[in-house]
Amino acid sequence: MVTLKTDRLVLRNFRPDDWQELHELAVRYQASEWAKYDHPWPTAEEEVKGMAEWLSGEEGFLAVCLKETGKLIGLLNIHRKDEEEDRVHDLGYVFHPDYHRKGYATEACRAGLNQIFGPWEADRITAGTHPDNEPSVRLLAKLGLKEIGEGKYTITREAWLASQEKSDL
Repeated sequence: MVTLKTDRLVLRNFRPDDWQELHELAVRYQASEWAKYDHPWPTAEEEVKGMAEWLSGEEGFLAVCLKETGKLIGLLNIHRKDEEEDRVHDLGYVFHPDYHRKGYATEACRAGLNQIFGPWEADRITAGTHPDNEPSVRLLAKLGLKEIGEGKYTITREAWLASQEKSDL
């Protein structure tokens, strides 16, 4: 079980009963301008119930919740890529449009990167976003990920730890 806490957020494993808030997230996200850059999300209630059930069995998919209220506002994907010999994890995220531009994605991703490079001892993280998805491109840059191909980004453990040491000064 994973539970990460930040100043404003709690990141935790999904539970099957998260389906209603996950449904709200899916519907609102699919209607947003950013959905065109992602794979389609299910929006039918039964499909979202199944998605919540599946997510609840996956350690690397975390519900991002407001610490103050417990409201689910996003999803953070920090799962390990099985096909890699090294310890490589994916980084992905989706946030409810009502919570964009408030720093929640940055806060959640930093907590996720600390988990991946800390206790999980990953060697590298990869992420992807469409080059026209400017907010996502800015977020990945802010987190220190470097573009390695069109829409493909990465950061090594060493680079992340060095960036954290600089921010502690």
